[in-house]
Amino acid sequence: MRTFRVLGLFVVLSGLSFWGSQDAHAGIVWVNPDDYAVGSQITPPFVTLTAVLGNTNQNPPDGRVLALVDDKGHYPSTIHFFGWHVLPPVNTDQVSWRGKWANLQAVFDNPVSYVAMDFYRNDFYGGANPDEIGFILAFDAANNLIWNEWVYLEEFVDWKTVEISLPSPQIKKVVAGGVYVKKAIDQDILIRRLGYSIEPIPEPSALVALAGGAAALAILRRRKTTRPA
Repeated sequence: MRTFRVLGLFVVLSGLSFWGSQDAHAGIVWVNPDDYAVGSQITPPFVTLTAVLGNTNQNPPDGRVLALVDDKGHYPSTIHFFGWHVLPPVNTDQVSWRGKWANLQAVFDNPVSYVAMDFYRNDFYGGANPDEIGFILAFDAANNLIWNEWVYLEEFVDWKTVEISLPSPQIKKVVAGGVYVKKAIDQDILIRRLGYSIEPIPEPSALVALAGGAAALAILRRRKTTRPA
Protein backbone atom coordinates (compact mmCIF):
# COMPACT_ATOMS: atom_id res chain seq x y z
CA MET A 1 0.00 0.00 0.00
CA ARG A 2 2.83 2.37 0.86
CA THR A 3 4.50 1.58 -2.44
CA PHE A 4 1.29 2.39 -4.30
CA ARG A 5 0.95 5.68 -2.40
CA VAL A 6 4.53 6.66 -3.20
CA LEU A 7 4.04 5.72 -6.85
CA GLY A 8 0.89 7.83 -7.11
CA LEU A 9 2.63 10.79 -5.52
CA PHE A 10 5.58 10.37 -7.87
CA VAL A 11 3.30 10.39 -10.91
CA VAL A 12 1.59 13.57 -9.71
CA LEU A 13 4.87 15.32 -9.00
CA SER A 14 6.29 14.19 -12.33
CA GLY A 15 3.28 15.55 -14.16
CA LEU A 16 3.45 18.84 -12.29
CA SER A 17 7.18 19.14 -12.92
CA PHE A 18 6.82 18.42 -16.62
CA TRP A 19 3.84 20.74 -16.98
CA GLY A 20 5.52 23.51 -15.02
CA SER A 21 8.76 23.31 -16.94
CA GLN A 22 6.94 23.25 -20.26
CA ASP A 23 4.55 26.06 -19.36
CA ALA A 24 7.40 28.23 -18.12
CA HIS A 25 9.22 28.01 -21.44
CA ALA A 26 6.30 27.55 -23.79
CA GLY A 27 4.18 30.55 -22.97
CA ILE A 28 2.32 31.57 -26.10
CA VAL A 29 2.80 35.18 -27.16
CA TRP A 30 -0.35 36.62 -28.75
CA VAL A 31 -0.37 39.46 -31.24
CA ASN A 32 -3.93 40.78 -31.00
CA PRO A 33 -5.26 43.65 -33.15
CA ASP A 34 -7.64 44.44 -30.27
CA ASP A 35 -4.62 45.85 -28.43
CA TYR A 36 -4.19 48.52 -31.11
CA ALA A 37 -6.34 51.51 -32.00
CA VAL A 38 -8.33 51.26 -35.21
CA GLY A 39 -6.21 52.36 -38.14
CA SER A 40 -2.89 52.12 -36.29
CA GLN A 41 0.00 50.02 -37.53
CA ILE A 42 0.62 46.73 -35.71
CA THR A 43 4.32 46.49 -34.88
CA PRO A 44 4.85 43.83 -32.18
CA PRO A 45 8.32 42.87 -30.91
CA PHE A 46 10.11 39.73 -32.13
CA VAL A 47 7.99 39.40 -35.28
CA THR A 48 7.64 41.56 -38.39
CA LEU A 49 4.17 41.75 -39.93
CA THR A 50 3.78 42.66 -43.60
CA ALA A 51 0.85 42.83 -46.00
CA VAL A 52 1.89 41.15 -49.26
CA LEU A 53 0.07 41.06 -52.57
CA GLY A 54 -2.29 38.13 -53.08
CA ASN A 55 -3.19 36.24 -56.24
CA THR A 56 -4.95 39.14 -57.95
CA ASN A 57 -3.84 42.19 -59.88
CA GLN A 58 -5.88 44.47 -57.64
CA ASN A 59 -4.45 47.54 -55.95
CA PRO A 60 -1.39 46.34 -54.03
CA PRO A 61 -0.89 47.01 -50.32
CA ASP A 62 1.83 49.36 -49.12
CA GLY A 63 3.11 46.67 -46.74
CA ARG A 64 1.81 48.04 -43.43
CA VAL A 65 -0.42 45.81 -41.30
CA LEU A 66 -3.16 47.78 -39.55
CA ALA A 67 -5.79 47.12 -36.90
CA LEU A 68 -9.15 47.50 -38.66
CA VAL A 69 -12.77 46.51 -38.11
CA ASP A 70 -15.06 44.40 -40.25
CA ASP A 71 -16.58 46.89 -42.68
CA LYS A 72 -19.44 44.53 -43.52
CA GLY A 73 -20.84 44.92 -40.03
CA HIS A 74 -20.91 41.23 -39.13
CA TYR A 75 -18.81 41.81 -36.03
CA PRO A 76 -18.93 44.62 -33.47
CA SER A 77 -16.46 47.46 -33.85
CA THR A 78 -14.73 46.32 -30.65
CA ILE A 79 -13.34 43.33 -32.54
CA HIS A 80 -10.31 44.30 -34.61
CA PHE A 81 -8.79 42.33 -37.45
CA PHE A 82 -5.51 42.43 -39.34
CA GLY A 83 -5.85 44.79 -42.30
CA TRP A 84 -3.70 46.90 -44.59
CA HIS A 85 -3.44 50.11 -46.58
CA VAL A 86 -3.76 50.15 -50.35
CA LEU A 87 -1.28 52.11 -52.41
CA PRO A 88 -2.42 55.24 -54.27
CA PRO A 89 -4.38 56.14 -56.34
CA VAL A 90 -6.95 54.31 -54.19
CA ASN A 91 -5.11 55.31 -51.02
CA THR A 92 -7.46 53.78 -48.47
CA ASP A 93 -7.48 51.26 -45.63
CA GLN A 94 -8.77 47.79 -46.39
CA VAL A 95 -9.95 45.33 -43.79
CA SER A 96 -8.55 41.83 -44.10
CA TRP A 97 -11.78 40.29 -45.38
CA ARG A 98 -10.32 41.10 -48.80
CA GLY A 99 -7.89 38.29 -48.12
CA LYS A 100 -7.82 37.40 -51.81
CA TRP A 101 -6.16 40.78 -52.48
CA ALA A 102 -3.48 40.78 -49.80
CA ASN A 103 -2.03 38.16 -47.47
CA LEU A 104 -0.71 38.47 -43.96
CA GLN A 105 2.98 37.62 -43.62
CA ALA A 106 4.74 37.17 -40.27
CA VAL A 107 8.52 36.77 -40.10
CA PHE A 108 9.92 35.85 -36.69
CA ASP A 109 13.25 37.17 -35.44
CA ASN A 110 14.12 33.60 -34.46
CA PRO A 111 12.46 30.36 -35.61
CA VAL A 112 9.53 29.19 -33.48
CA SER A 113 7.97 25.80 -32.83
CA TYR A 114 4.34 26.79 -32.47
CA VAL A 115 2.06 29.13 -34.40
CA ALA A 116 -1.67 29.71 -34.00
CA MET A 117 -3.98 31.93 -36.02
CA ASP A 118 -7.67 32.77 -35.73
CA PHE A 119 -9.64 32.67 -38.98
CA TYR A 120 -13.11 34.28 -39.10
CA ARG A 121 -15.74 34.03 -41.79
CA ASN A 122 -16.59 37.07 -43.84
CA ASP A 123 -20.03 35.92 -45.00
CA PHE A 124 -22.76 34.06 -43.15
CA TYR A 125 -24.42 31.96 -45.82
CA GLY A 126 -24.19 28.77 -43.78
CA GLY A 127 -24.92 25.33 -45.19
CA ALA A 128 -22.98 22.12 -45.58
CA ASN A 129 -20.49 23.47 -48.11
CA PRO A 130 -17.64 25.74 -47.09
CA ASP A 131 -18.38 29.29 -48.15
CA GLU A 132 -15.17 30.70 -46.68
CA ILE A 133 -11.79 29.19 -47.50
CA GLY A 134 -8.38 30.33 -46.34
CA PHE A 135 -4.87 28.98 -46.09
CA ILE A 136 -1.78 29.10 -43.91
CA LEU A 137 1.76 28.34 -45.06
CA ALA A 138 4.89 27.96 -42.93
CA PHE A 139 8.49 28.24 -44.12
CA ASP A 140 11.83 27.47 -42.49
CA ALA A 141 14.88 29.75 -42.38
CA ALA A 142 15.93 28.58 -45.87
CA ASN A 143 12.46 29.53 -47.19
CA ASN A 144 11.49 25.89 -47.67
CA LEU A 145 7.77 25.18 -47.33
CA ILE A 146 7.27 23.00 -44.23
CA TRP A 147 3.51 23.40 -43.65
CA ASN A 148 0.59 23.86 -46.04
CA GLU A 149 -2.96 23.80 -44.69
CA TRP A 150 -6.34 24.80 -46.07
CA VAL A 151 -8.80 26.45 -43.69
CA TYR A 152 -12.50 25.67 -44.22
CA LEU A 153 -15.30 27.48 -42.41
CA GLU A 154 -18.50 25.57 -43.03
CA GLU A 155 -21.80 24.48 -41.53
CA PHE A 156 -22.31 27.72 -39.64
CA VAL A 157 -18.82 27.67 -38.12
CA ASP A 158 -18.07 31.34 -37.51
CA TRP A 159 -14.38 30.96 -36.75
CA LYS A 160 -11.63 28.48 -35.94
CA THR A 161 -8.10 28.53 -34.57
CA VAL A 162 -5.51 26.80 -36.73
CA GLU A 163 -2.39 25.55 -34.94
CA ILE A 164 1.02 24.47 -36.21
CA SER A 165 3.07 22.61 -33.60
CA LEU A 166 6.50 21.20 -34.38
CA PRO A 167 8.94 19.38 -32.04
CA SER A 168 11.68 21.99 -32.58
CA PRO A 169 11.95 25.65 -33.64
CA GLN A 170 11.71 25.49 -37.44
CA ILE A 171 9.11 28.10 -38.39
CA LYS A 172 10.72 31.31 -39.61
CA LYS A 173 7.82 32.70 -41.65
CA VAL A 174 4.08 32.16 -42.04
CA VAL A 175 1.77 33.49 -44.74
CA ALA A 176 -2.03 33.38 -44.48
CA GLY A 177 -5.04 34.76 -46.29
CA GLY A 178 -8.11 34.01 -48.36
CA VAL A 179 -8.35 32.06 -51.62
CA TYR A 180 -8.59 33.42 -55.13
CA VAL A 181 -7.97 31.17 -58.16
CA LYS A 182 -8.98 32.57 -61.57
CA LYS A 183 -12.41 33.59 -60.24
CA ALA A 184 -13.38 29.91 -59.86
CA ILE A 185 -12.57 30.05 -56.16
CA ASP A 186 -13.13 33.48 -54.67
CA GLN A 187 -13.24 33.29 -50.89
CA ASP A 188 -12.62 36.11 -48.46
CA ILE A 189 -11.61 35.48 -44.88
CA LEU A 190 -10.75 37.54 -41.81
CA ILE A 191 -7.70 36.96 -39.65
CA ARG A 192 -7.62 37.86 -35.98
CA ARG A 193 -4.82 37.11 -33.49
CA LEU A 194 -1.48 35.51 -34.13
CA GLY A 195 0.09 33.34 -31.45
CA TYR A 196 3.56 31.88 -31.34
CA SER A 197 5.97 30.10 -29.00
CA ILE A 198 9.66 29.34 -29.33
CA GLU A 199 9.29 26.11 -27.37
CA PRO A 200 6.79 23.34 -28.22
CA ILE A 201 3.49 23.61 -26.40
CA PRO A 202 2.97 21.18 -23.47
CA GLU A 203 2.34 17.65 -24.61
CA PRO A 204 -1.02 16.03 -23.71
CA SER A 205 0.95 13.25 -21.97
CA ALA A 206 1.74 15.66 -19.17
CA LEU A 207 -1.93 16.11 -18.45
CA VAL A 208 -2.48 12.35 -18.63
CA ALA A 209 0.28 11.76 -16.09
CA LEU A 210 -1.10 14.44 -13.81
CA ALA A 211 -4.63 13.10 -14.04
CA GLY A 212 -3.47 9.52 -13.46
CA GLY A 213 -1.50 10.46 -10.35
CA ALA A 214 -4.38 12.50 -8.96
CA ALA A 215 -6.76 9.58 -9.53
CA ALA A 216 -4.37 7.21 -7.75
CA LEU A 217 -4.14 9.50 -4.72
CA ALA A 218 -7.91 9.90 -4.68
CA ILE A 219 -8.35 6.12 -4.57
CA LEU A 220 -5.86 5.85 -1.73
CA ARG A 221 -7.60 8.57 0.23
CA ARG A 222 -10.97 6.90 -0.23
CA ARG A 223 -9.65 3.53 0.90
CA LYS A 224 -8.09 5.10 3.94
CA THR A 225 -11.28 6.88 5.02
CA THR A 226 -13.43 3.77 4.49
CA ARG A 227 -11.06 1.32 6.22
CA PRO A 228 -12.86 -0.43 9.11
CA ALA A 229 -11.59 0.33 12.61
